[in-house]
Amino acid sequence: MRRPSFAIQKWRADLPAGMKETNTGIWVPDNFWDWVTGSVQATANLTEMAFKWLQTFNEKVQNDEPVPWIIVTWRDPNERFVQALEKIGFTIQYVDHGINAVSIIGKPSTVKNLAYSNSFDFPYRFYIKEIWPDLYIENSPYQVENVSAQVIDANITPEVVQNAAWDIKVIQADLVWSKEGITGKGVVVAVVDTGVDCDHVMLEGACVGFANFVSNEPAKDLNGHGTHVAGTVAGRPVKARVDGQDVYISGVAPGASILAVKVLGRDGSGSMTQIIQGLDYVIQYKRKHPDEKIIVSMSLGSPFGSPNDPMVRKVEQLVNEEHIPAVIAAGNEFVLIDSPGIAPHAITVAAVDRNLKVADFSGKGPGITAVQDIKPDIAAPGVKIISARAGTKDGLIAMSGTSMATPHVSGVAALVLQAKDIHTPDTLKGLLTATAKPLDAPVTWAGAGLVDAYAAVKAEPPDEGFWAWLRRWLS
Repeated sequence: MRRPSFAIQKWRADLPAGMKETNTGIWVPDNFWDWVTGSVQATANLTEMAFKWLQTFNEKVQNDEPVPWIIVTWRDPNERFVQALEKIGFTIQYVDHGINAVSIIGKPSTVKNLAYSNSFDFPYRFYIKEIWPDLYIENSPYQVENVSAQVIDANITPEVVQNAAWDIKVIQADLVWSKEGITGKGVVVAVVDTGVDCDHVMLEGACVGFANFVSNEPAKDLNGHGTHVAGTVAGRPVKARVDGQDVYISGVAPGASILAVKVLGRDGSGSMTQIIQGLDYVIQYKRKHPDEKIIVSMSLGSPFGSPNDPMVRKVEQLVNEEHIPAVIAAGNEFVLIDSPGIAPHAITVAAVDRNLKVADFSGKGPGITAVQDIKPDIAAPGVKIISARAGTKDGLIAMSGTSMATPHVSGVAALVLQAKDIHTPDTLKGLLTATAKPLDAPVTWAGAGLVDAYAAVKAEPPDEGFWAWLRRWLS
């Protein structure tokens, strides 16, 4: 097979970190050979579900059974290229024109030939930039506890503010409601998760749309994780009896709206392709509603990811090209940051307990990102957080994890976007990190510190004028 012509080669950039180039000119992750031979190794910090997925993947590869892959191309994947992939035996799952990617299902032997064999006849190989395994994604809350509570509808009143739950008070969201009259109204938060049970009393009237990218499942939340997350972002206040005291359980931004995007199934897992589809839906939603302020909240991740994987690239497209802030969990892997939380322009969130100590499970940096920056970016409450329980009218449940910390920051972002005319995700990220409270923890554990809703709402945002743009461009 002839190497790409100069006209194609001149488009090529430097080889990204964590990638290598095969003898056919295609870029693959460093451990790609392990993926195509089924010899990729598990690590000690994998969840049981992730370990089972890896075990099943390895077995299928060793038997040369079809498994999912993602092909990234140098240019927009046109119909002829897609048809050529089908002709050599691949099943097309999804084509994403935003990041030039085609999700396929195919035999590892065919993928191996495509990547490594010059004698393999494929006339459009010069289109192919990279080949990736379509990786396993999960939400995996670290801990779940049932909460017995009698719930009564409530509005934002002085009593609600005075008796707000600890997580709301510690980030000073209650002061934003009471002193500034700001609740996130007019801001849409896309919860990219297991779906949302919008019939729960905390979420009635909050949901503005639904999308489902999980095959053979309804759009509703069959897992519970997404509903809990949505309740923490924008749940309406409810009164509950917890540990012998009356407490008002509420979302951080109880006036915000929820866009429920289901990308994970009943067991809390999904694929990189499903995440990409969900994010592309948010992009299309924003394009149809250009005047709406929108944030993406993603309490999910994969320990198998890479700084340049397609999911990270989709997040970067979302932030840099579509100007949609992305708030993403650091992950519960103890010693590393999950993908896509390693996306450089994402707001990556660590978890702290009510004593403001970084949770043991919270993913630690510095994080292997494409630009060698430090992750996580910020911290928020993520231990024993009480929120809405899916499948019930008024039930509550406590969960722990960076999944629970992330919606606190998403909610604060919604409060800030209602309060201020902010035009870029980087400006929002800079404001949140600049006003965070320093914690007694390394920056690679807690980032800038604990998110502070009141300080962020009261602070003046950084300059977004021409000179600020020029400085960013030059850097």
